[in-house]
Amino acid sequence: MLPERGRSLLTSPASKEYHQTIVNAHHRPLHGNLGSIGSIFNPASVAIAGAAEGRIGQAFLACLVDSCFHGPVYPINPRGGEINGIKTYRNLADAPGPVDYVISCIPSDSTRLLIDDCADKGVKTIAFFTAGFSEMNGHDGRRLEDDLVFRARARGIRVLGPNCLGVYNPGIGLSFSSDFPGQSGQVGLLCQSGGNAIYFIRAAAQRGIRFSKAVSYGNAADVDESELLDYFAADSDTKMVAAYIEGVKDGRRFFEACHKLAALKPLIILKGGSTGAGVRAASSHTGALAGSEEAWDTLYRQTNAIRVDYLEEMVDILVTFNYLPRLEGRNVIVCGAGGGFSVITADDYARYGFDLVGLPQHIRHTMSEHIARFVKSEAGFMMANPVDITNVITFDSHYGTLQILAGFNDVDLLVGQFSVNNSVWPASGSKYTVWIDTFTEALAKVHAETGKPSALIIHSMLTPFDLEKANTLAERASQAGLAVFHSSARAALALKRVQAYHEKTGPCSA
Repeated sequence: MLPERGRSLLTSPASKEYHQTIVNAHHRPLHGNLGSIGSIFNPASVAIAGAAEGRIGQAFLACLVDSCFHGPVYPINPRGGEINGIKTYRNLADAPGPVDYVISCIPSDSTRLLIDDCADKGVKTIAFFTAGFSEMNGHDGRRLEDDLVFRARARGIRVLGPNCLGVYNPGIGLSFSSDFPGQSGQVGLLCQSGGNAIYFIRAAAQRGIRFSKAVSYGNAADVDESELLDYFAADSDTKMVAAYIEGVKDGRRFFEACHKLAALKPLIILKGGSTGAGVRAASSHTGALAGSEEAWDTLYRQTNAIRVDYLEEMVDILVTFNYLPRLEGRNVIVCGAGGGFSVITADDYARYGFDLVGLPQHIRHTMSEHIARFVKSEAGFMMANPVDITNVITFDSHYGTLQILAGFNDVDLLVGQFSVNNSVWPASGSKYTVWIDTFTEALAKVHAETGKPSALIIHSMLTPFDLEKANTLAERASQAGLAVFHSSARAALALKRVQAYHEKTGPCSA
């Protein structure tokens, strides 16, 4: 039964022996306990404690309904009634079926009784959206969190969080956002921040990335980053792993988990709290102990985990792994629209160690003959590398040009590029918007027919129309198998990091 709001439930025993028991339980290692953590990602039923109109519990319920969760969902509220047209139960014991996974949206001082109710019901996991624990940087919050873990573990219950959003598993319709893709993919995500998890999944999904499973794990009071890495290392559905981490509970164990996973599949890590200001923010966000920059540099170097510095870069790396093979060399050819962007793109690729290989005379001659079928003059064209074909606008002109370039055997990567706001007529249906539609379609067709590794860079999104157009094109290109990026610098950096990973791990890498 859920207690009344404001009722204090934490009665901390005074004995030092009891306090040490809690501390020992909190830090007890869980090596080999993958069966237990596996149940976290695959519950057959869910209950929401604290499901009330206009509160976060109602939002969690809506997410599960919208995502078509495969099992029963039980809203729990002492008042009973209905929420979103679904019967609400006064307490967990009244739920008519077994409950595997509970989402806690109740106040922190009510969590002790919730654990008792969950134990009586046979619950396997509680995901605590509830905050007010160690992230508060106070002694009472830490003691409350330690007590929470001690009581849950003593009853065989795993704890996610507190201060987290829990699990996203599209394969069973378990989600903490209604707009996440319903299709499963090959990326596993562990993210200490709930807000960053939502942003990252949405940003990656817009560029064609799909997830096997993702977890927002907050304060990591019980299930922590090392155990999650071990799980993803063993999970056959997960082929690559992205991690946003603010702090580590056990440095040695974390190193071992990273080393083990990165030997099997790509591991990309964004360390939050790498500056003094970031460390202070991480401490107040999830109570994390950040560790030194030197220690993290050593970890990246010795485990072959891939370091990134911001969330968008982590998406870029996943796009590169997902859509591009290991390149045979570093020769790149760029074709698209905009002389200025072509110059910038050339600089960016050269800066990150790629060669914009010169086009031999026979390739340039063949391309000139092809373009002459559509225009009277080559004025305004760049016929070297990068190639600027702004002045031809039909599908056939784009397709033929890209086909010629893809057939050049000395090219390892074909890059298409344009800006969505490069027209003096920035409106739907204008000459330039037709150009970028036909160019995207032509690049996708050439890629499908030739198998040439190909990428599309969509530059410069400024207005609402630009953003809508860019998102539409990115989704279309991703569905056609193209790696999509939003700047040449980001594309070149991601490619550099992934090529370095392949060079270090060798041809047998995942």
